[in-house]
Amino acid sequence: LIHRQELVPFSIGRRLCPGESMARMELFLFLSAMFQRFRFETQDKTGVLPTLKEIYGATVVPQPFKV
Repeated sequence: LIHRQELVPFSIGRRLCPGESMARMELFLFLSAMFQRFRFETQDKTGVLPTLKEIYGATVVPQPFKV
């Protein structure tokens, strides 16, 4: 995973979110359960993964893809 300095979802310093460690643990448990129970693959069988480039406009959104 890429750690981006611009994104600070739990704040920093004295106002640090007390639930950060629990939220990260829950996210880890949720994602591990999903990866254990399901098989993720691209819809087209070419093996080409979706691009991570963004589309810029009023908001930044990912390019269309199907899972």
